[in-house]
Amino acid sequence: MSETISLRLPRKILRELNELATKEGKDRSKLIREILEQSIKTKNLEHAVESYRKGQATGWKAAQMAGVSLWHFYKALADKGILIQYSEHDLEMDLMD
Repeated sequence: MSETISLRLPRKILRELNELATKEGKDRSKLIREILEQSIKTKNLEHAVESYRKGQATGWKAAQMAGVSLWHFYKALADKGILIQYSEHDLEMDLMD
């Protein structure tokens, strides 16, 4: 189910959206939906990485929170320079889920 929303954008962003939509051969609405979907995925991954960094989630749980594979999550950690740590306690927590 879709819902219509109203959004105010600065002219510069609107112009850039129009230019990008033209380059990609898409209508502006489709492009905005794609950008929002990608941004939501990115934000979810950022929140999962932060939960992992704070010790609030194991790697496995954080990957699930982000909706990505464990390999993809560990790659994101490496890209951010965060060391992967996995203890017996983490294993027990993962096995309980």
